[in-house]
Amino acid sequence: MRDYVTVVSGIPRSGTSMMMRMLEAGGIPALTDGERPADEHNPHGYFEYSPVKRIADDASWIAGARGKAVKIVYRLLVQLPPGVSYRIVFMERDLAEASASQRDMLRAKGDAAASQDSGRLIPAFAAELRATKAWLATQPAMPVLAVPYAEVIREPAIWAREVAGFLGAGLDEAAMAAAVDPLLYRHRGGTP
Repeated sequence: MRDYVTVVSGIPRSGTSMMMRMLEAGGIPALTDGERPADEHNPHGYFEYSPVKRIADDASWIAGARGKAVKIVYRLLVQLPPGVSYRIVFMERDLAEASASQRDMLRAKGDAAASQDSGRLIPAFAAELRATKAWLATQPAMPVLAVPYAEVIREPAIWAREVAGFLGAGLDEAAMAAAVDPLLYRHRGGTP
């Protein structure tokens, strides 16, 4: 049993759901409530856990997350309570690609946020990511493995081995690699 919480993080549309699927296939239970159903944008599921959104007000669920994987968007990492060990799998993706993917998903839902200027959003994301990574570098109980989304798609077996090594022995690396669906890499270079 892993005595730490495995946190999968990154910006929206950076491959966090894919990594959660890989970890679950490899043998780490996913902490998810199934409230957000799979759809055309994430046909294998979102792997979200609603209490994460309220972590600043109530982090009591973290105690029960040891030995499991939970998806937490990068902005909320600073809310993780001290006194718990974490291992952070931080998904990285080209910001133009992630922005295009997010825009298409929001547009399909009829969300007005789809019309936001990516020329303004991308630098803001980049600045927030730099600040988050700088903060993580000062957290001794939060070792981080940066995982590049595009590389996982290209070389799933290599990255399954990297992630399994970071999280400790006992994961099914072949199952992790098989959980990667390259057909879902639809926004290469920021275009669908």
